[in-house]
Amino acid sequence: MFARRLIAKHVTKTTALAMLGATAVLTMLQVLFTYLAELSQLKHGYNAIQALQFVGWNTPHYLYQILPISALIGAVIGLGTLASNSELVVMRSVGVSLWRIVGWVIRSAMLLVILSFALSEWIIPYSSEKADGLKKYQTVASLGEVKGYWTREGQRFIYIDYANDQGALKNIQVLNFDDQYRLNTLTSAKTGQFKTDGHWLLGNSDEVTIQQTGNAVLQHATQQDFELALQPKYLHMVTIDPEDLSPSQLVSFIGYLSEYSQVPKTYQLAFWKKVAMPFSLIALVVVACSFIFGPLRQQSMGFKLVIALFVGLGFYYLQDFLGYASLVYTPSPLWFVFGPIALILLIGGYLLHRAK
Repeated sequence: MFARRLIAKHVTKTTALAMLGATAVLTMLQVLFTYLAELSQLKHGYNAIQALQFVGWNTPHYLYQILPISALIGAVIGLGTLASNSELVVMRSVGVSLWRIVGWVIRSAMLLVILSFALSEWIIPYSSEKADGLKKYQTVASLGEVKGYWTREGQRFIYIDYANDQGALKNIQVLNFDDQYRLNTLTSAKTGQFKTDGHWLLGNSDEVTIQQTGNAVLQHATQQDFELALQPKYLHMVTIDPEDLSPSQLVSFIGYLSEYSQVPKTYQLAFWKKVAMPFSLIALVVVACSFIFGPLRQQSMGFKLVIALFVGLGFYYLQDFLGYASLVYTPSPLWFVFGPIALILLIGGYLLHRAK
């Protein structure tokens, strides 16, 4: 039992260091190439220093994107090192099963899973917003501003000419319809301010009520309490790319939109991609193990790395393509995002089963 623990620790440590090393190298390469690309876009108001800052703020996003490929390449390098030293042969000869070794490698990949969650939940939403502020020559405050925004809450349609994440509104129009979509009331206000959840205070409002006789009654109010489920944090989320929102923000915003019969498929896609990240890592680690124990075990390390790189990039582009295809077709993005993961997991499992 003690010997098995030592073996498990050795395999886990070797593969974990290889994965972290691959992550560091790929991230540095991504940062370098992105910065060189940004230098070609320099112009007045956007110099080399700002380009470097832009790339620096976007580094967490680059890191998050390459984690699955880093896990794949790191697992190939780590297990390949053990195989080249005949350590895997010794492990198998003393009764350590192939699937147990695979489990140890997956345990190493959990470091990247934890890192991916921390990046998506806490770091990327902030850093991406800072990067957008540099590239668009705006402050972070102005990035939270919305101009010309339509939304729907049940039978109510709301147009907001200006809003910001501090809860200030300008030039609001609210059209309230009955079940047959006949206009009941039309409310216009010059200003609006968020008070508490579900409650806003409108300033200089005019409300036109359409009676059943066809007559219209106008009421003017200097201040008017108004019930509106929309919150300032949702207005802020509208200004941010869905992929840059954290999982908790996506859950909150999707819940708000879904409650009022809207179909936020772009936000659903971003959410399922984040949920699928750990499974992508595990699936690619299983495939990496099949390179060492399966049909490629007799090939050189360089050949295995090339194949691993092609598999990782192919998986990334396939998942990306199917994810955006889900915005066109009826099925939920869930199936399009998890389809490539299931496919690659089945291929890796089959190759390992044959090697067993």
